[in-house]
Amino acid sequence: MSLEKLGWNAYFEDNFKIYQGKGFVAARVVNQQKGNYIVRSENGDLNCKLSGKFMYNSDVKKDYPTVGDWVAIKTINDTEAIAYALLPRKNYFARKLAISGGRKIKNNIIVGGNIEEQIIGSNIDIAFIVCGLDNNFNIGRIERYITLVLSSTAKPVILLNKCDLCNNVSDYVDQIHSIAANIEVYPISVLNNINMDALYKFLNCGTTVVFIGSSGVGKSTIINYLFHNEVQKTSAISSSNGKGRHTTSSSQLLQHSSGCVVIDTPGTKELQLWADEDVLSQSFEDITSLISQCKYSNCKHDKEPGCAIKKAIECGTLSIERFNSYKKQLR
Repeated sequence: MSLEKLGWNAYFEDNFKIYQGKGFVAARVVNQQKGNYIVRSENGDLNCKLSGKFMYNSDVKKDYPTVGDWVAIKTINDTEAIAYALLPRKNYFARKLAISGGRKIKNNIIVGGNIEEQIIGSNIDIAFIVCGLDNNFNIGRIERYITLVLSSTAKPVILLNKCDLCNNVSDYVDQIHSIAANIEVYPISVLNNINMDALYKFLNCGTTVVFIGSSGVGKSTIINYLFHNEVQKTSAISSSNGKGRHTTSSSQLLQHSSGCVVIDTPGTKELQLWADEDVLSQSFEDITSLISQCKYSNCKHDKEPGCAIKKAIECGTLSIERFNSYKKQLR
C-alpha cells in the first residue's frame, strides 16, 4: 500500500527528512491498546511498541501516539517493530481528561483534579459529527462538537442519522443552520438508504475522515455501509430505549477502497472541551459580533446599559439558550 493512500503528504514528508537514511520507516497508527500499537507502513501492518527513550521523554498523554499519528519505526521482523519518534501532528482532536482526585462535575463542567489533554484522533481532514433523530438530538452537544472540530482546523460536516424515524427533519436542519450557517448538514438513514450517496464525495484518496458523536448514534453502522461490509461491530437495539448499544471501545483507522482513510471513535457520554477563546469566537461568531457592539468593553451582559446581547435576546434575534451555551463553553 502506498503511503499516499494512508494520508501521507508533503507536510509529513518534510518532517520525516531527519529520519531518512538512518534505517527508519514511516508508519501510521491504526490501533492502540494499553501501550500496544498496530501501525501500517508500505509493507503492511506491524505490532509495535515504543522505545525506552520514547517513553522516557513522554511526560503526558499528549506525548504518546494515538490513532491517526505518523511514527518513525524500525522493524524487528516481518510482524514486529519499535517506534522511536512521533512526527509532528498536522492537527488533532482533544478533550479534557481529569486524571486525579478531586474530580467532580458542576453545571456540566468538570472541575477539580489535574486536567490533561486526551487526544482522540489526529491528522484529520474532515470530521463527520453524527447525531441521531431518535431522541438523541441536542443542539448544545452539537455546538460543543463544532467547537471541538474547529479547534483542530478540520472541516466539520453534520450527519443527522435515523431521519426515517423523524417527521420534522427540516426543523432540526433549521436549528443547526441557525447556529452554523456555513456547515453542511445531511439527514441520512442507513436502514432506508436515504441520502447516503452524499457521503461519497468526501471519500477522496489520501483524505482522512473521522466519525465522532455520542454512543448509539450509528457511527459504526454508517461506516459498515460505506465499506459494504461489517468492518465495525454493532449491537442489537436496546429493548429499553430503542437505541443501538455502543460497541466501539477505542479509535480505529480503516482503509476505504477509494484510498480514503476512515477513523471511527468511541461514543462520548461526556464531552469536555479543550480549546481556546479564538476557536470559541469562531464557533459563536454571531454572539462575539454582538459583544463587540456593547457600550462597555467589559460588559457582563447582565444589568449594564447599552448591552447588545440583552437587546438581541429581548428582540428575539438571539435565544437565551444559545447565549447560555456560549457561556458554558467559555467556562
